[in-house]
Formats: sequence, C-alpha cells, structure tokens
Amino acid sequence: MTHDFEARAAELLDAGAHGYFAGGAGDELTLRDNEASWGRVALTPRVLVDVAHRDTSVTLLGRERAHPFLVAPTAYQLEAHQDGETGTARAAAATGSIMVLSSQTTTDPREVAAAVGTADRWFQLYVYRDRGLSHDLVAAAREGGYEALVITVDFPFGGRRERTERSGFTLSHPPFVDGLAGPLSLAERHAMHDPTLTWDDIAAFGEASGLPVVLKGILHPADAARAVDAGVAGIVVSNHGGRQLDTVLSGADALGPVVEAVDGRIDVLVDGGIRRGWDAAKALALGADAVLVGRPVLWGLACEGAAGAQQALEQLVEEFDETLGLLGCPRARDLDGSYVTRRPS
Repeated sequence: MTHDFEARAAELLDAGAHGYFAGGAGDELTLRDNEASWGRVALTPRVLVDVAHRDTSVTLLGRERAHPFLVAPTAYQLEAHQDGETGTARAAAATGSIMVLSSQTTTDPREVAAAVGTADRWFQLYVYRDRGLSHDLVAAAREGGYEALVITVDFPFGGRRERTERSGFTLSHPPFVDGLAGPLSLAERHAMHDPTLTWDDIAAFGEASGLPVVLKGILHPADAARAVDAGVAGIVVSNHGGRQLDTVLSGADALGPVVEAVDGRIDVLVDGGIRRGWDAAKALALGADAVLVGRPVLWGLACEGAAGAQQALEQLVEEFDETLGLLGCPRARDLDGSYVTRRPS
C-alpha cells in the first residue's frame, strides 16, 4: 500500500510539489541508498518460539510507547493535501504514533495540537539567524503542549537540491513562520538558517523551552558522544532524508557506531529510507530505540488526506507486529544484534 501511495502521489501532485517532496541533494545517491541500505541488513529468525502474543511497545524519553514509529517532520504539508498537518496529526493520534511537527509547518502549531487533544507530539526546530524568531516558534510549541523539542543540527544552510530547482517549486500556502517573519521565498527561508549554531547554543534552547531536547542530524560517533555530554535527552541518526549533503552515510550504516558511542546513556532514534515494518525491526535490532518515517506518511496524505496517512502508519505497525512473530522475537524491546546480519555481497 505505501508503495502504491508513492506512485499515485507522483500523479496527483504537481511537478513542483512532487519534486520538492521526493527529491534529494546532488545526484541523489544518498537518497537512494537510504532505502537500499536497509536491504543490506538481513533478518535472522529464530524458530519454535511462542509468538501467539506480541508486544510492540518501546520506551522513549522515559515513557512507554505503543510502538516504535514517529512521524518525521515534513515541511509544507498543505502543499500535499488540504488536510495538511492537522490531517497527519490526526493520523498519528489514531495509530498511537508520535507526530514531530516541522517548524516549517503550514498550520499554526497550536491549531495542530488542538486537533488531536492529548495525543503525543514533538516539535522540530530550525535555529534561525534571528534567534527571537526561533524562540517565538518554541513558545508556540510550548503553548501547544508539545512534549519535546527536536533541534535539527544538519542544516547550517540548504543543500544543493537540483531536482527542486528544476521543478520550479513555489509555495501556494505560506508557512506559519511567515506570519512571524514576513512573506519569504523558498531561497530566503533557507537563508534564514543560522550557520553559526554550535554546541554552546543547545542548552539555551532547552532551558528556554523547559522541554527535553533531541538533536536530529547526527551521523558521526564523536558527535553522538558529545550530545551525551551536552545533556540532551536523545538524538536522531539522520541525513535529512538525503536532502542536505549527497554521498553521506545512510541511517542504517551510521546507526551501529553511534549506538556504540552512546552506550545506552540517551535515546537513539533513526530515520531515512524506512519503508516497511521489517525495516523498523532491523533498526531496533541494531540498537535504535525508535524510528521516524516521513515520505510514506506524506504520500498517504497526498493521496487520501488524513485517512491515507493513517493507512500508511497502520500498515507499518501491522508489518512490525508480524515481523516480531515471524522473527521469533515476541517483544520489541528484546530485539538485538542476534536477529540481524549483514547480507553477503
């Protein structure tokens, strides 16, 4: 179903919007490898295990969650469907998934929160040159009852997104941040990002927000270790969906060394190319605590609005549950390296 949504979305969306959502940086080698790398990890099932009852739950930020799936932050969702971010939020709430709302949302974060009541939600933050603008976004997230602040750290400025440039993408729905900063073009929004952001700035956002901080965009083990020292609650192993620097490691390939560097001291999440429930099982077996999925949910939204996004998430959760049974590991929290191996070349 998720692959069907992807194909249909390519037909439904105009060329500019589809090019923006589907595209990556440079020659898109990393974009393609994000998916291919999970295929290089093979599952190694155990047999004659009682799997009549399975437990998909995981622990994240000290709380038990129904399953390991979060909705990755995706910008400009009203460009995909009129349901936009509120539709995705409703889909996440209906499936027990945590939605991570992008700071480039086309809907007020408080409006998104109001649509889903007490459902779990996190807020993703870009740090702009105008720090006051970033703090205004944090204030809106805090007012909207968001549980955690996910600071993207791999975007000092926009990567070379040639497909987006060729497609001529323009926004027909201005993002919420435009109401704070004034109408901007896509290039102007990218230029807003602060290239001077350093480790010294992270603690200030945590203190100002009063929320646990998760850093998104970690690929190097040394940065993972430094994140622990910085006092954050978690990190996301991520290459920004292959949209920033081409030819960097995939999440699947970067995950193991990062997990080793963290050594269980903070939560480790991973994104990039996760398209099936068994991909999530592989991620947890490699040491991740949870996974984020972006494009599969977006394609569902583009095709059928909130209902399509919900169907995409339901499929992922169902596949994950089935994988636990067929893998002979009835509890998600028991997945470890014994259930995976690198596929022979």
